[in-house]
Amino acid sequence: MEEYKRIAAVALNDTETTLYTNSKGAIVKTILMCNTAAEEVDVTLSLDSVIFIFKIAPKETVIVDKVILTNAVKAKGSGVNIHISGIQL
Repeated sequence: MEEYKRIAAVALNDTETTLYTNSKGAIVKTILMCNTAAEEVDVTLSLDSVIFIFKIAPKETVIVDKVILTNAVKAKGSGVNIHISGIQL
């Protein structure tokens, strides 16, 4: 049965971190990324080993509001808060 889930809610660092993994997967609904640092930060977001890079200005929030099916989420980006919500399958 499907259930709504906060897939991740963490502060990222410079080391790639696994935020979610599940063999059945999840439907990601929204990804929020906020740069709390005083300088621009490159955020690397990996969804099922497909890499996406976001350049986020200081104190800026990026919202990815697209439906994405994934089994694994990894990310890195020092000083960035990330929140991912969706439906766990």
